[in-house]
Amino acid sequence: MSGIQEKMTKALVSKDQGNEAFKNGDIKKALTHYHLAVLGLSGLDNQMSGMPMMSAMQPQTGVATDDQKNVIKSNLAVVYSNMGACHLKNGNYKRAIEVCDTALKHDPTNVKAKFRRAQAKLAEGNLAGAEADLNALGEKVPGVKAELDKLKKRSKDAEDKQRKTMGGFLSRGRIISNTDPDHEDAADSATSASAPTTTSSTTSSTPAVKTTPKSKPTLASKNNANSNKKPPKIVQEEEYQTSSWSGTAPKIQELADGEE
Repeated sequence: MSGIQEKMTKALVSKDQGNEAFKNGDIKKALTHYHLAVLGLSGLDNQMSGMPMMSAMQPQTGVATDDQKNVIKSNLAVVYSNMGACHLKNGNYKRAIEVCDTALKHDPTNVKAKFRRAQAKLAEGNLAGAEADLNALGEKVPGVKAELDKLKKRSKDAEDKQRKTMGGFLSRGRIISNTDPDHEDAADSATSASAPTTTSSTTSSTPAVKTTPKSKPTLASKNNANSNKKPPKIVQEEEYQTSSWSGTAPKIQELADGEE
């Protein structure tokens, strides 16, 4: 057995072990075996591409045939796609999309890789990306129709949520209608403001009365006015007479002290 075939066989054994662990529900163990398979197959793929060896301890022996090259390419796509299934189980949708992208680079016709990528995109909320992958596969592929139904429901729910959100924003605004009391008050205010008042119209129709300005008083008129004034009366002050205390009025000191 050539060195390339031996390495291929070892890598494919790791892939089968990963499949068995996945069936048993041991996702962590499955991923470990898939990583080992990827390391072995990637090293062979690098050799075929003329790239340096991943390890100097494993020199290239023999030349891969075209059939071996195809097996390596297709199995790399399968292993990466199976890793995508593991990440879907773990809810790591971003990583699932990444490994499925790598699988499709090795084999663009890998149906499971594209289907699992669509599932991851749908779970992540990328409805447009998921729809593109599912439509590319077609409804004849098992599981595609069910995923398209999920996608349509998710899209409808998103539209309903957006409609409710927009309705909430619009309801915060206020549209004044003809039946709105505030609208009537505003109309009454506008009418009263625009209508002329009766007082202003009456005033404008009444002719103005001319007034004659008063003449300034002269010096002679001032003297005559002063001569006509009556002289003020002279009031004689009464003489103050002292009187002795008769003893009938209360004493000043008693008034100050108050009642005992």
